[in-house]
Amino acid sequence: MSVEARWDTAVRAAIEKLARRKGGWVDLVDLRTELWQQSRTAQDAHLARMSRERKIHLVPESNRKTITSADQAAAIRIGGEWNHLIAWNYATSP
Repeated sequence: MSVEARWDTAVRAAIEKLARRKGGWVDLVDLRTELWQQSRTAQDAHLARMSRERKIHLVPESNRKTITSADQAAAIRIGGEWNHLIAWNYATSP
């Protein structure tokens, strides 16, 4: 299994564990806790790749008032925005 495939599997498993329902949103701060064994640099590189490949959706928290310092620290900057939430894209990666 390739490194990319292992990451895809780990990220999907973590999202499915944390999401309240299939396709539900997960806070990146919680996802990063599940992936604690991997460096932040590796996490960011693979999340960016998976976003480009449309395997995941990353979005900013719409209610900026609820963002904690932990949320901001866990955020990933893609497309000029800080993204705080992640969901698996079942439409492209069933």
